[in-house]
Amino acid sequence: MFHHYQKESVTMNAIYRVSRIVAACLVLASPVSAQQAADRIWFGGPILTMAGKEPVYVEALAVKDGKIVFAGAKDEVLALKAEGTKVVDLDGKALLPGFLDAHSHYINSLLVANQCKLYAPPSGPGKDVPSIIAELKKYAAERKIPKGEMIMGYGYDDTVMPDGRLLNRDDLDAAFPDNPVRIDHVSMHGGVMNSLALKKYGISAATKTPPGGVIVRKPGTEEPWGLIMETAFLPVFQQSEPMTAQQEVDWTRAGQMLFAEAGVTTAHEGSTMIGPFQTMKRASEAGANIIDVIAHPFITEVDKVLAEVPVTEWGKYKNRFKVGGVKITLDGSPQGRTAAFTTPYLTGGPGKEKDWKGELLFPQDLANKMVKKVYEMNVPLILHSNGDAAIDAFLTAYEFARAGDYSRPWNVTTIHTQFIRKDQIPKFVKYKVRPSFYTLHTFYFAEAHLANRGKEQAMYISPMRDAIDAGLRPSNHTDFVVAPLDQMMMLWSAVNRVSRAKGEIGLDQRVTPFEGLKAMTEWVAEQYDEQATKGTLEVGKLADLVILDKDPLKVEPMAIKDIKVVETIKEGVTIYPAPAHAKAPAIASAKESGKTYSWSPHVCDMADVNQAANKVWTLTTLNGKKVDIEKPPTMKFANGKLSIFGGINRLSGSYALVGDSVTMGEIVSTKMAGDPALMELESNFTKALSSVDGFHVHGSNLELLSRGKVVTTFRSED
Repeated sequence: MFHHYQKESVTMNAIYRVSRIVAACLVLASPVSAQQAADRIWFGGPILTMAGKEPVYVEALAVKDGKIVFAGAKDEVLALKAEGTKVVDLDGKALLPGFLDAHSHYINSLLVANQCKLYAPPSGPGKDVPSIIAELKKYAAERKIPKGEMIMGYGYDDTVMPDGRLLNRDDLDAAFPDNPVRIDHVSMHGGVMNSLALKKYGISAATKTPPGGVIVRKPGTEEPWGLIMETAFLPVFQQSEPMTAQQEVDWTRAGQMLFAEAGVTTAHEGSTMIGPFQTMKRASEAGANIIDVIAHPFITEVDKVLAEVPVTEWGKYKNRFKVGGVKITLDGSPQGRTAAFTTPYLTGGPGKEKDWKGELLFPQDLANKMVKKVYEMNVPLILHSNGDAAIDAFLTAYEFARAGDYSRPWNVTTIHTQFIRKDQIPKFVKYKVRPSFYTLHTFYFAEAHLANRGKEQAMYISPMRDAIDAGLRPSNHTDFVVAPLDQMMMLWSAVNRVSRAKGEIGLDQRVTPFEGLKAMTEWVAEQYDEQATKGTLEVGKLADLVILDKDPLKVEPMAIKDIKVVETIKEGVTIYPAPAHAKAPAIASAKESGKTYSWSPHVCDMADVNQAANKVWTLTTLNGKKVDIEKPPTMKFANGKLSIFGGINRLSGSYALVGDSVTMGEIVSTKMAGDPALMELESNFTKALSSVDGFHVHGSNLELLSRGKVVTTFRSED
């Protein structure tokens, strides 16, 4: 019986093959119309659809009008071939869905696209000081940078320089005596400059190191010589060169090419301030975008963004740009020791604090209100939380916002989620919250985590294996420019979990290459509510594709990082390598072309850097009038709490200082009576504080602003 069935099966298979050949011949005999013909057809290599729970390959893929119209057998795709169809033989190369950026700081790409990339290997050439100098010289020569013009680089990592030999001012002076040179640190929190750049930014031996800042000085002198970091670097950011309207467009195209080179067809601006938002919107309206860009305005910027784009238009692409939801940041970075934990850092705080656990950026009551605001807006939320205490705070805020009603779907993603505890994962499952992990830390920062947090926590960073096994569909991200924009390196880190020092970092949390690819394609599409159009190679979806020189599922896991992006295709059109005729559109209006716009780089981890906290400030002016009394009101920002003595009553409330913006909670006051003049001053002072949304620190002077107007000024003797 078995042999009879086998013979019958073979016969039926033969008949089926013959019928398909006959059908194909009949199709070839009937010319296809121009309306039915595909624009492009690919075959001849592994075509991985990323659809389903297991890897599925097809022999051929066809696209028309920017969408996939066929994914299947090669002999069947010929039905869509006509005279104008471009047929591509992959010659063994792999075709996959275009990669989706789950979290980065896209806006910074506009700046670094015109800078020299100096990441340490394997993502860049910056292995030591001579290599950095050589790359800078090559960069300057290729671009024919004239004398006197600024030369900039990014990605310098002092922690990997051999034998402790760090880049310094003298190195840059010797190589570039006629150009100012600024090399930004990989953290985006500081940099190294030569003498001409230091002069340009007004930093000298007379410059005092501000609280929370670092100025590495030449041994035996006060001369700035090495890294200038944190608050000491803020004046450099504040002097960012403005760009013209045409540069906005040109730099947008150049920045997006960085993503295209990495195989990315959708980029994320993960913490958007109003200035960069307006730049992205203007560039989009000018037709500059070659990829899709999704912006998540920071919670303090939401009302400003709503004035530009009403919430009814959020989630909708216009000129390849959309507002995707709102961003909230609850803590800082674990390697910078500003992430919030439930247990102390083993190495103390960044300012040598003892028993240091880090702090929440927003106090719990403010975090609750912010998360609830986003829930009531009915838009997606992405929330930065690194330490386990920050994740606890997020879960508390989430439960506060939902108030026991979990019936309405809400798309929520926690960004980084690095030190999630195992006992927190079930709540993510219960609430259908998506973690976006940062597995690149297992390579770039593992040694710092081992020192700061100990072996048990360091081995469990970004536990993608446990998350997937619990039923979650996590995404994975680069956080560019903090880590390099290298999707194959990101996949390699999730699959192998090997540190820069070749240590094994939580091997039980490794994932398969297929799962790692899911976390950068289909599951990211779900994060952006775009699963109907992106993430897999299926008929009807956008033809956003990437061609790799090797199939990530067919190489040795340790070789994944060496896979190269050969071509990136957006809606059926090749964008990388850039077509010879491709160039950014020109600004049509002469009036517009002369305008300039300015904003500073921004990344999540800059949120903990400010100069206003932990000082006692004495009121000097209120609403433009000098305060001239014996004991004027005083104020102190510390640990998320605002403490005020108004002269008679004590006032308190919650606050957050983010960049140069202020978010105030409700201010409460004691109810004592006293001198009528002092009572009136207190009342006016309290009203002014309730309207504050920004601040500036100038040495020992503080200005509080409302809608750009100074409402109060203070002086500190600290």
